[in-house]
Amino acid sequence: MRSFMFLFSLSSPVKEEKSLYFTGQLYGVTSLRLALILCLTLSGFTQPIAIAKQTNKLPELISLQNAIKMAQERDETLLKSRQTEQRFEALSQGAKALPDPSISFGVLNLPSDSFNINQEPITQLKVGGSQQLPRGNTRELNAKKYKAIASEQPYLREDRLRVVALQTTHIWLDAYLATASYRLVEETRPLFSKLGDIVSASYAASAGNAKQQDIIRAELELMRLQDRLVQLKTRERTALADLIKYLIPAEAYYTDTPDITHLMLPNELPEIEKSDLEFVRSLKQSSIESIYPRISHHPLLATMDKRISSASLDIELAQQGYKPQYSLNASYAYRADDPAGLRRADLFSVGLSVSVPLFSSGKIDADVQNSRLRTESIRTEKRLLAKELIAKLYQASESYYGAYERAEIYKKQILPQMAQQADAAINAYTNDTGDFAEVVRAKIAELDAKITLLNIEVNKRRALAKMHYFLPKKGSRKESTNE
Repeated sequence: MRSFMFLFSLSSPVKEEKSLYFTGQLYGVTSLRLALILCLTLSGFTQPIAIAKQTNKLPELISLQNAIKMAQERDETLLKSRQTEQRFEALSQGAKALPDPSISFGVLNLPSDSFNINQEPITQLKVGGSQQLPRGNTRELNAKKYKAIASEQPYLREDRLRVVALQTTHIWLDAYLATASYRLVEETRPLFSKLGDIVSASYAASAGNAKQQDIIRAELELMRLQDRLVQLKTRERTALADLIKYLIPAEAYYTDTPDITHLMLPNELPEIEKSDLEFVRSLKQSSIESIYPRISHHPLLATMDKRISSASLDIELAQQGYKPQYSLNASYAYRADDPAGLRRADLFSVGLSVSVPLFSSGKIDADVQNSRLRTESIRTEKRLLAKELIAKLYQASESYYGAYERAEIYKKQILPQMAQQADAAINAYTNDTGDFAEVVRAKIAELDAKITLLNIEVNKRRALAKMHYFLPKKGSRKESTNE
C-alpha cells in the first residue's frame, strides 16, 4: 500500500498561514476521489466577498454605533418634541394674562321727536368699560398646567432616543444577518459547483460509484443555493432600505436618497463588552424589589409623573368653579347744556358684579370628581406601565441567557459534530461505501448550523439592546431636561 502526502498553504483574510495535510491511500482510490475530498475540505478557506461600495452621503462602513448616532442626530421627532415644548411654554406665559376688557359707546334717552341732545336733561352721551376677573387662581393654575405639560417633552425625547437606538439596532442586525448569511452561502456555492464537476467527470470516466442521480443532485443543490442567495439579498436590501430612513435627514430623504447597493456593513458583529456581561449577570441575580428603584427612573415613568401633576392641577382648576367671579365696570356720561344755557352736570358710574355658583354646583362637583378620577387613572396607568417594563426587561434577560446557552452548545458540540459527520460522509463515499446524497446532506446541514449560530449571536445582541432600552448603560446619551 502506497501513501502520498500533500501540503497546501493558504492565506486567510488576516494574512495568517494555514496548512492542510492530507494523506491519501491510493489503494482502490482514484484521483477524482482525492479531488473531491480536497474540494470539500478547502471550502472553509474561501475569501469573504465584497458587500458594498462607498457612498458620498453616508460613511463607507456603517457600524452599529455610527448608525445609532446618526439616527439619533437626524431624528425629526426630537425637533417636533422641542417645538411642542416651546408651544406649551408660550401658552403658559399667555395663560397669566387677564381677559380683554369690554368698551361700550352709546347715546341714552335721546328724544324721538327731534333727536336733539340739548332738548331733554336726561339725554346722555355715554362711554363705559368693564373688566371680568377669572375665578380664584385660575390664571396661575392654567400657567402651571401648561408648564407641567411642557415638562413632559424632555422625558419623551429621552425615551425617543432610546427607542431610536433600539429600532436602529434591530434593523441594523437584520441587515447584518442577511449579509453574513449571504456570505456563508456564497462561500459554499463554489464547493457545490466544483463538486458537480468532479462527480460529472467521475461518472463520465465510469470511476467509482458515481451515478447520474448524483450529478442531478449536485446541480439541484447548486440551484437551491442560488435561490437562498436571492432570498438573502432581498432581505438585506429590505433591511437597508428600512435603515436609510433613520440615517438620512427628512429634507434630503425625498431628493437625495443614496443607493442602498452602495452601503457596506462590517464583517463582524460588535463585541459584547465586559460591562454588558456584568450588567446581564447583575440583572439575572436581582429581584423585582431591587429592580423597581432603577427602572422607576425610566423616561416613560417620569412622563407619567408629569401627567399626574398636570391632572392634579386640573382638580384645583375644577375647584375654582366654587369661587365667585367678579366683574368691574365704569362709565362716563356727557350731558349737553339746556336751551337756556344752564350747565348740566356730567354723570360718572362705577360698579361691581359677582357671579355666584348657586345652580351650577352639581356640574362643578362632577368636574372635580372627573378630574380626581382621571388623576387616579393615570396613577394606575403608571403602575401598569412599570409592571410591563419590568416584565419585558426580564423577558429580554431570559432571551439573552437562552441565546447564550444555545450559542455555547453550537460552538462546543453541534458544529464540531457537524464537521465530523461531514468528514465521515466524505470518507465513506471516498471508500465506495457511502452515498453521495449523504455527503450533500452533511455539508448542507453544516451550512445550516453555521447560519443558525449566526442567528443566535444576533438574537443575543437584540436582547441586550432591549435591556439597554429599559436600563441604559452609564454615560449613554440622554436628552437634557433643560434643553
